[in-house]
This record gives sequence, structure tokens and C-alpha cells, in this order.
Amino acid sequence: MTFDSSLPAVPGARHFIGGGWVEPASCERLPVENPATGEVIAELAAGSAEDIDRAVKAADGALTAARHARWTPSQRQDALLALANAVEAQAEEFALLETLDAGKPISNSRRVDVPGTVATLRYFAGWATKLTGESMELSQPGESTGYTLREPVGVVGHIIPWNYPLMGAAFKLGPAIAAGCAVVLKPAEQSSLSALRLAELAIACGFPPGFFNVVTGVGPVAGAALVDHPDVAKISFTGSTATGTQIAAACARQMKRVTVELGGKSPIIVFADADLDAAARAIAMNIFFNSGQTCSAGSRLFVHRDVADTLTGKVAQIGAAMKIGDTRDPETQLGPVITAAQRSRISTFVEGALAQGAQSRGYEGALPDAGYYVAPTVLSEVRSGMAAVDEEIFGPVLCAMPFETHDLDEIAALANDNRYGLSAYVWTRSLSRAHGLIGRLRAGTVRVNSAAGEIVMPAGGVRQSGFGRENGRAGVEAYTELKSVTIAHGHD
Repeated sequence: MTFDSSLPAVPGARHFIGGGWVEPASCERLPVENPATGEVIAELAAGSAEDIDRAVKAADGALTAARHARWTPSQRQDALLALANAVEAQAEEFALLETLDAGKPISNSRRVDVPGTVATLRYFAGWATKLTGESMELSQPGESTGYTLREPVGVVGHIIPWNYPLMGAAFKLGPAIAAGCAVVLKPAEQSSLSALRLAELAIACGFPPGFFNVVTGVGPVAGAALVDHPDVAKISFTGSTATGTQIAAACARQMKRVTVELGGKSPIIVFADADLDAAARAIAMNIFFNSGQTCSAGSRLFVHRDVADTLTGKVAQIGAAMKIGDTRDPETQLGPVITAAQRSRISTFVEGALAQGAQSRGYEGALPDAGYYVAPTVLSEVRSGMAAVDEEIFGPVLCAMPFETHDLDEIAALANDNRYGLSAYVWTRSLSRAHGLIGRLRAGTVRVNSAAGEIVMPAGGVRQSGFGRENGRAGVEAYTELKSVTIAHGHD
């Protein structure tokens, strides 16, 4: 297949505010690198507090206008569906943006990121017409009526990471618009291009001006200004635990609604009776896909001693056979990580584990000279206390540790021996064993004999993986306030 590697038209260093492109308050610019080559391919505006204030005012004004002109649930549904159709119609453009901007292999962009964005927008479109309150029978004297209403929280601030730029924007935009909120999005400065293009399309799809604004910039400036703005009613953040902790504290000081999905060091527990071929394929895909830059990736493998060598060998073999290289090549399976700094960080974890006695298995070929590539790696002979085992690496690195016990409490204790609690994975043919572990594992999501997620299922973490839930009904209702209404009858 011929691949056109030219960058799709981008707006230059401007923000998208109030339904159109606007010049930034500052002349400062941020370079946009292609992680596969290290080349600068575009520039972004370095958003300031003034830019954020302008975007929040546009969003607040859009909500006021919508209350008068009424942007109805069915119209919000139609707009989200139209946006999904527009992304689908421009699928190759968006796939190319994700590949050049975020370093994703083009096959992944085409197969996962763009279709996933379309499906996400269509799913949340359906919720726009299905949010309801309840009626209650009251016990107070006289005739009265009681009911609840779900109302949009107002202006919401979205801050997303660089690993899934387009899908990350859709995951947050969809439920917010379905609930009737107006959005100010601050994408990651490393990968903002697809969000800007999405906002431009939204206007043509029926979004009233001001309901979807995008301000680019760095977290400590633009992100902090969005969190601190008094007219922002809710923040939804996905990213590191360190930054999420700061955001949650800032929102607490203002009594501002907040959802934070943070880091993970998710355990995979494999029993001797598991389908090892299916488990190996799922484990390898889960940790190597997107170069390990997935917050819910299973990165700690606990496998029964009887099958440990067999399973880790299968996973390492899959990693060793992956094609690494030019992200524009449809045959490429593994691309670079996002930046040189991230590559260095991952290497530090691996080298530290090897210095402490760990063994490495996996890819042994040469990596491309240009770009920020990391080999898929399986580390064995590791133990709790090693930084590679305890900390989120956010790269294609799996830490494998055998266990011998059959006691579920002991196995769960191994898996729970970590400060995170985002996801957990269990592989066994025994339903009783699986159910026994589900209740013992400290994680927001537990998947049995599967690594796949679904938009209909709530997602979020416990402990230092965050709080609040996204996706599903819970993800939409998180953008609403529940109002109680009591009406006493008979008073003319």
C-alpha cells in the first residue's frame, strides 16, 4: 500500500476557542516531534492563563446561550453521531495524524485508535437522550410530589495524556457533551494535533460555538490555569499519579468536582490450568501494544511455578518476533515511545533491574537509529522492592514472578503488594478460583481470561490509581449534578 507521509493540514500555532481559530496571547511556541524520527513536524501555541480564561468564558457563554435557545438532548445526540461519522469519513487523515504525532504504527492507528474513537462517540451519543431522574412517594403531611433531576455540572476542564490522543479526547468529550456540559480541553503538549482537528470538525457537525474548546500548552501553565479557574465546575484528568495528586488537592481546596485516572502497575495472575497460548497472546498484546504506553497494561506477571518457564518463554517469543521500525509501514507492529526522556526513563528501570540480578528475555534485534524505540522486554528473577517491579514504567517491559501456593489470600497479597490499583487480570479455567480472587484483588477493574476493555464498563482506579469512574452510565452521570425537588400541593 502506498503511504502518503505528508502531514495533514494543521492550523499552525493557534487555539480553537468559541467555534474558531484564535491567536494565542503569547508568541511562545512548542515544537511537535515525530517520535519515530525525532524531527520537528509542527508547532503549537504555548497556552497561557489568559488563553484558558478566554476558553472558559466561551464555554460559559455557550451554556448560557444553550439555556435560552435550548440545545436539546436529541440535538446533542445528533451532533455526537455526526462527529463520529465525520471522523470515520476522515479516518486516514486522523490515522496519519496519530502516527506522525504520537509515534503509533499506522496499522494500529487505522485498526484501533480511529475506529475506537468513532465507536466511543457513537456510544455516548446514545446517552444524551437517556439521562433521567426519579420520582419518590413522600411521607410528609399533605399532598406533595418529590423527584430528582440530573443537570449538567457546567463548564468542565479535560486534561489528557499523550498515549491515546484522539481516543482520549473522545472518552472525555462524549460523556460531557451527552450530559449537556461545555468543554475546555488541554491535550498533552507532545500530541495535540488530532484534538485540534477534532474540534474543528465538531463545529461543522452541529456543536454550538463554545461547547468544545481546545487550548494547547504545558501542564504547569495551561493545565494549572484550567484547574484553578473559578468558573470550571469539574476537572477530568488522566495521567501520572504525581500530577493527579496535585490536581485533586487543588480541586479539593475549591470544592470542585474531579475525576482522576492515574498510574497503574497492574498484576496478571496465571494458574497452571490456564490456556497458556491464549494467555501468552493476551499478555504480550497488553504490555507490548502501543509500546507499553497504556495505563491499564498488565506489567507484573505472577504465574504458577509449574508453568512459569513455559508461559514467560511464549510471551518473550512473541515480543522477539515483533516487527519494529518505520511507523509508516503497515507491517510495523511496535513503534517508539513518545520522547527521548521517556526512552531514557524506561532504560533506567531495565538496567537497574539487571544490575540487581534480573534476567532479560525478548527482542534481540537492532533498533532503528533514529527515533525513540525501546525493545519489548520480559524480566525474570525479579522481586518486590525493585523499582522495575514497584513503579510504573510505562513502556514495553513485563516483570515475571513465579508463585507456588494455591492459597488465594497469599496470591492476592502478592498482587496487592503495590500502591496502585487500576486493573488486574486472572487466567484460569476454574470459575470458583476466579470469583475467589475477584473479591480479594484491590483494583477498579478485574478481567478474567481476557485483556480487552469495553466502553460500556466503568473504568477507574483505587488507591494511587485515582478515584471516580469513566465510561458506561457512571461515566456520563459523573458530569451531572443530582437535584432533589419537593413540591407541596394545595397552595394557590
